[in-house]
Amino acid sequence: MRKKKSILKFRVFLIIAAGISYGVKIVFFPDEDARIRKAISMAVDEIERKDVSSFIRHFTLDYRDCFDNTYGTLYIFLRNNIDMFKRINISISQMETEIEKKEATVKFLATASIVSADGEIYREAGRFILKMRKEDFKWKIFRLDEMGYDFE
Repeated sequence: MRKKKSILKFRVFLIIAAGISYGVKIVFFPDEDARIRKAISMAVDEIERKDVSSFIRHFTLDYRDCFDNTYGTLYIFLRNNIDMFKRINISISQMETEIEKKEATVKFLATASIVSADGEIYREAGRFILKMRKEDFKWKIFRLDEMGYDFE
């Protein structure tokens, strides 16, 4: 009986120790690549749901892009025009992430299908370079550029 209790205590101790070590790993050594992918996935989901306020939180205040948008112009454009779209579907693939300290570069292929309020369908695809910065423990977008096409 005493041996069973000792084995049970040992198992409980192992479970608690494993839980604590897993918690320490998550808190102090998070998988930054997974966090970046999650942030991008959340941003895509929010724009598809047309939730501009949540979407814009993924951007830094000094955001710029290759289309001459800033944080403010992007927010105003989306706020004023999002209702023109009946449905927005965005797919991101071929994602490559490079992380250096508190900055990351993400290259990806994005395809979008947008249905306007009058039922017209627009499709677009392109390769992009997204620059992200870690601010307050969250990855935020500070630059977006479209990659040029290279035909050889």
